[in-house]
Amino acid sequence: MPSVGQLLNYKLMNLSKAPFQYICLLVFMVCTLGMKAQNTRNLDLIKGVSIFKFGTDTSEIKEKRLRSRSLQDSRHVVYYQYTGDSLKTIFNVPVNEVLLYYYKNQLFRIDVNFGSLSKEYTSAEYNQVQQQLEKLYGTEKVKLAMSGAVILGGFRWEGEKINVDHSRHSYPPKRKADNAIVGEISFSERNLTRQSVLDKT
Repeated sequence: MPSVGQLLNYKLMNLSKAPFQYICLLVFMVCTLGMKAQNTRNLDLIKGVSIFKFGTDTSEIKEKRLRSRSLQDSRHVVYYQYTGDSLKTIFNVPVNEVLLYYYKNQLFRIDVNFGSLSKEYTSAEYNQVQQQLEKLYGTEKVKLAMSGAVILGGFRWEGEKINVDHSRHSYPPKRKADNAIVGEISFSERNLTRQSVLDKT
């Protein structure tokens, strides 16, 4: 049977361990919050992709072809297909197409597209890109939903200034041969995007 002294020593040891455990938990929480803040900061440090910089006007990129006057109700939104070769791969995955969206002549969204009718954006390529995005921007993300598309994988990273979406998807085909599996990373500047959505003129 333990003596009174031994019992007192046991209780004192337990009391001394408790604050240490709380301190460890607190340090872990602070580190986790710091990592999340760092990842958000990395996201908001994005100024553009390759030669494409948010806020620049259409004169900055010479090699482009107008795709549509407007995708939205606003007549101030136009988008172009980039026809140059400054962005052939991203994270070692071949890029099929780059689309540039402008609101009132300011670049606010950059879509980097993968895959085509003749070449699927594979699950291995998707996972490779996803892992690199998580290294840069963290695992704190939300699942994507797309209207009219079948999502095979997709997430969004939300910053204070910048959003990044990554998806792998297909569309309901009229014919089976048309059902390509494609994907994209969409980089968008939140303030200009919000303005473009609200502008119905």
